[in-house]
Formats: sequence, structure tokens, C-alpha cells
Amino acid sequence: MTIRNYFRLIIENKHGAQAGWFWRPWLWLIRLMYESSVNLRASLYAVGFCRSKKLSIPAVSVGNITWGGVGKTPLTLYLSRFLLKEHKVPLILTRGYNADEVREYQANLAQAVIGVGKNRYEIAKRLLKKQKADIAILDDGFQHWQLHRDLNLVVINALNPFGNGTLIPTGILREPLTSLKRAHMIIFNDVNLIDRKNFETLRDQVKQLVPTAEIIEAQREPIFFYQAKSGGRIDVDRMRGRRVTTFSGVGTPRSFQLVLSKLGIKTIRNFEFSDHHAFTARELKEINEVCESSQSDSIITTEKDFFRRRKLITQIVDPLILRVYVRITVGEEILKDRIRKLFS
Repeated sequence: MTIRNYFRLIIENKHGAQAGWFWRPWLWLIRLMYESSVNLRASLYAVGFCRSKKLSIPAVSVGNITWGGVGKTPLTLYLSRFLLKEHKVPLILTRGYNADEVREYQANLAQAVIGVGKNRYEIAKRLLKKQKADIAILDDGFQHWQLHRDLNLVVINALNPFGNGTLIPTGILREPLTSLKRAHMIIFNDVNLIDRKNFETLRDQVKQLVPTAEIIEAQREPIFFYQAKSGGRIDVDRMRGRRVTTFSGVGTPRSFQLVLSKLGIKTIRNFEFSDHHAFTARELKEINEVCESSQSDSIITTEKDFFRRRKLITQIVDPLILRVYVRITVGEEILKDRIRKLFS
């Protein structure tokens, strides 16, 4: 078990975190310090002591307020494809904490400009001197106060929107819920994976917090599977009834499992690792062995996991990769019109 997973078990009050009783008081103390720093930073920008820098092109932030995956990368891909269809070149700015997102962008968006680094303003300025781009998209940009955003999109995973409602490290919130007031649009992802009444309660809760924001609904749409080594595609309908072994290291592994379940795929064995986990040869060999002993038909993983350790995963496991797109089910034209206004 990784240190990150250990503390996540403590945060979520789950079994398996030995001596959790010892760490919780310290985590609460750290939370108070973290919350004070978050509030201080917001205040410095609010009163004008610190100022955000503005690019020569419009900037859109795709962000969230929680620790863990909500679907920012698929949404960034969706927005970039839309812009390219509109004959506009997106400039994707990512801090590059993890190489999997960068590789995923490079593999799927050959025509986009991609900038990686901590100081996104300087990176964007440097790239714009060399290459043409029409709109900047900040991947995980909601907390990046240094750069001015013309449109703030906040993604909320409907399966686990706010955890226990407290900030890191006693909860999964990166900012207080009141910070949602900075959002221009709230995009609920995975809305098809929870009960509709539960979603409507969540939607109304958020609407009370930020009544001026547009509400968008989205879900992950399975497109096809492809073999890691050959690249050969398999239609999702052909996988119905298959018994599989799965592995993933993503922020919301439950979403991955529910998507497979809705496709009629039965998971016999499942390996879950921490978000952005760097798989080792030993782990991948174990996955292979379990697949064989459980008589699974295939091994399946996510595209993000595949790009993280592409060569090693291909050599040892050669799994099926699930390609998913984001599909906007409610408010798509509202979102597109808002983007169009930025370059009209």
C-alpha cells in the first residue's frame, strides 16, 4: 500500500489503515493550516494585492475543487476537438505533474499546441511567439490564480462530489465549497452512473451555492476497445458477456468499473492502484498470472493508465484499452455558444 492510499483510507474512515486513530488529530491540524493558506491566497487576489496576468488570447480553465479524478482530461479533449472543428487552434497548458495526461493529449490532438510547466503564463507567451493558437485551455486550472481566465469550467464527479465535505488532508476538497462562486459553468460528470433523484438533489445543492453558474451534464461514452500491441479495434458490443480482469490507477476507479458493467462486461478480478500509479513489471506480471488463473477472457485498462507506462504494459500484459469520450447530455449548445463568444 502506498502512503497516499494509506492516508486516503484514514480520510475515508475505511478499514485497512492501521493506527489511523493516531494520525487523525494531526491531519485535522494540518487541514486548519492548509485552509488558512487557501483563504489567505484568495483574499490577496480579491483585494488586488496579487494580480492575475492576462494572455493575448482568451483562456478557459478546466478545473475541479477535489482531490482525485473527475474527468478533466476527457473534457479538455472534448473542448479541443470542438475548437479544431471550428478551425481554431487550442493551446493546452498543463502543469505536467504526471506524464500520462501529456501523452494522451499528444496522441489524440496532433494539431493542438501543448505547453507543459509550472509557470503557464510564461510558457504560453513563449509558445505564442513561435506558434499560432486561438484559445488557451488550462488543464486543472481552477486554483491557478496567476493566470487570468475568461471562462472558468468546474467539473464535479457525480459519484463522489465532495467526499466528507472537509478540506485536504482530512477530506478531498482542495478549496471550500464557497469557492464554486468563481465558476461560470458547473459540469457534472458521470451523471448516468447514479440515481437521477440523487443527482437532482446534488444539482440543487450546487445551484444554491452558485446560482449564477450554468449547469451542464456529461457522461463518459465508451467508443471502442483497442489492443495495446496491434492497435486493432474491437466494437464495444462484441465485449458483452466477456469475463475480464481489470487494472487501473485513476482518481475514480468506480467510474471505470460502472462503465464496463453497463457494457455487459463482468469483472472477475480487479486491481486498483492510487491515482497516477507507475506500474512495475512485478505488478503487471501478477495481473497476467491472475488473469490466467481466473480464466478471464481479457485484461482491460484505461487509456490514461496505458499512456503512463505504454511500453512496459504493452510488453508484459498487452491489454485491451478502453477509449472513452465525454458526451454532453444537457447544455451542450450552451457550452459551445459560450466558447464561441470568446473568439467571435
